Amino acid sequence: MASTTPVWNDLVSVITSAAITRPGVAAATLDLRTKFGAYLFARHGRAGTTALTVGVQFRINRVPNNNGVAHPASLAPLGPGLIAAASSTTVGTDSNSGQRTLKATSAAGFAIGDYILIGGGTAREEWARVARIATNDLILDRNLTSTHTAAQADTIRNKADVYPPVWLSGGSVYEIIADYEASTTGDNNRVEVLAQTYDSDVLA
Repeated sequence: MASTTPVWNDLVSVITSAAITRPGVAAATLDLRTKFGAYLFARHGRAGTTALTVGVQFRINRVPNNNGVAHPASLAPLGPGLIAAASSTTVGTDSNSGQRTLKATSAAGFAIGDYILIGGGTAREEWARVARIATNDLILDRNLTSTHTAAQADTIRNKADVYPPVWLSGGSVYEIIADYEASTTGDNNRVEVLAQTYDSDVLA
């Protein structure tokens, strides 16, 4: 009996990690006209600690004619996200990639279950989730993908939002908008949107 194996493209950068200023938006398109579909991954982290007027919202618009015709009705808005003031600390001791322990100068204000942004705006930027706290060590639920040294003193901020993946059907173009336009107080944020596209099938 023949079997079908999906071929995935892992990963496509839709909105490359960037600062989104207050007030403002960041937008990009994802062309799935020749794909079976895609999983979309959206996340945002804090660039400061001040509480926000409103959270960042991600809007996903399916658009006709390769986005030549606007159709601003959102299919599946994500958010708005957290608005409470964030806590901030820095890496105080070298924390190596491949391990789950992020060694901070202080864990004050951080809690189990927090999504955090580490080293926002650097080449070492990554999002993570706190699974446990041991004194000033933030124990994550997965290994670090970058090494963060004491000399680099990368910032660690909580109140990040990491959304579950959203499935988008193929055959169309999608506009992805990170919307921070309504916020009149608070800090800038960092946003990133990735996609994993379902490109084709292999028959065997």
